[in-house]
Amino acid sequence: MAITLVRVDDRVIHGQTMTRWSKERDVDGFLVVGDAIVNDKLRAKVLKGAAGDYKLGIYHDAEGPQKIEQGKNSKHSFFLISNSPQTFAKLMKNGADFGKELNVGPMNTRSGAIVVGRTLALDQDDYDAFEYMYNNGVKISFQLLPSDEAKLWPEIRDKYNSLKSKE
Repeated sequence: MAITLVRVDDRVIHGQTMTRWSKERDVDGFLVVGDAIVNDKLRAKVLKGAAGDYKLGIYHDAEGPQKIEQGKNSKHSFFLISNSPQTFAKLMKNGADFGKELNVGPMNTRSGAIVVGRTLALDQDDYDAFEYMYNNGVKISFQLLPSDEAKLWPEIRDKYNSLKSKE
């Protein structure tokens, strides 16, 4: 089948994923990639609960390229999710082909980040990761819910740069 949604979401799997995105795109399971997620046993347990009856794999960054390839060649459909754009940039640099579209959901306020939209705050590492992917042919759209209007990276980039120059 395919990977039907590639998403950055700081909450990874939650209500919006289960009640909204899973109704819009085919999904049989979730491929979650991120060292910090794997290493947080409590979070992994919460994600297993959130996934319900869906298949769930939680993998280290280094395992990502192989697991993505397996997901693409599976008879099942998967959402590929990480909590960080840096993970996706690292996956690309390590040869992973997750497609040419990245959806970005919530990336909430944290230290050093600039708020550029509703539930969207970016720091320089986020910016650099998005810019790398964009410059390598990935369309990056910021969209919390399927019914929301998507904003594209150039618009978000311009807003970030404008706000950063005022600091």
